Amino acid sequence: MKRFIATTLVALAAILPVHAQYGNAPAPSPGNWHCISNSPIVSIDMQYQIAPDGQLYGAGSVVYTGTWQTYNVSGYGQWSASPPDQFSNEWLFRLQIAPQNHSVIAIYVRPTNNPGFMNNVFYNPQTGRTTETSCQKMG
Repeated sequence: MKRFIATTLVALAAILPVHAQYGNAPAPSPGNWHCISNSPIVSIDMQYQIAPDGQLYGAGSVVYTGTWQTYNVSGYGQWSASPPDQFSNEWLFRLQIAPQNHSVIAIYVRPTNNPGFMNNVFYNPQTGRTTETSCQKMG
């Protein structure tokens, strides 16, 4: 019985909106955002519609480096927030959609001092390469 209750609580936490999970968690500003993410493997150029309740819609393109294979994608998903970690004092937002013609697409950004911009740079110490993502609010 205890195991069932614990499993149920974990499952419930996973589906709760971010503000219910983390209490005072910040949220990306609702509205339309244009985000570009460049990594050594893929470039993502997306327009997102962010809702305050954690819902998300995205449409844009994914281009794989080296093959130049391009996918025009769109789909619904959700955003979530993770607390600051040892690499930053800022929360980390995950914007994730599930298009029908591509695997799940997720980008990660942090708020900046300007509420109309979000940015993040991941550095991989094993390869020395970075993935940079920038978003600008469009409306």
